[in-house]
Amino acid sequence: MHRREFVATMGTAAAVLSAAQAFAVPASAAPAESMHPTKYKALEEATNHCVSKGEACMRHCLGMLSMKDTSMAGCTNATYQMMAACGALRTLAAVNSSYVPALAKVIAQVCVDCQKECEKFPDVAECKACGDSCKTCAEECRKISA
Repeated sequence: MHRREFVATMGTAAAVLSAAQAFAVPASAAPAESMHPTKYKALEEATNHCVSKGEACMRHCLGMLSMKDTSMAGCTNATYQMMAACGALRTLAAVNSSYVPALAKVIAQVCVDCQKECEKFPDVAECKACGDSCKTCAEECRKISA
């Protein structure tokens, strides 16, 4: 490398580093969440937990159905509907949608129905956890829809 190339390369590197510092976000900058706070944080968490517990319950129910045991068919149906409904509500709550209060009112009932089905199987840990989560989620939904 010749002297001219070296000087040119160093000049370019200095310019790039200066530009990077100029466009960098300072450490003291507020996080994005504080600029656009969520209105429905507790509801997001409740629906997320409900879907998670529903997946475990659904896995158990499908396992029973695969063994030709249809005793949990109602639980399977209720859990599937709850997971779909709570998933939709979770997505809308995450973006502070104006539809959340109206949808939460309906989904509270979906969660109650799922809870009732899960309570029919108190000895199945997955169903108990799902039912408990549905109860909490229904309570959060009622707070929003009130």
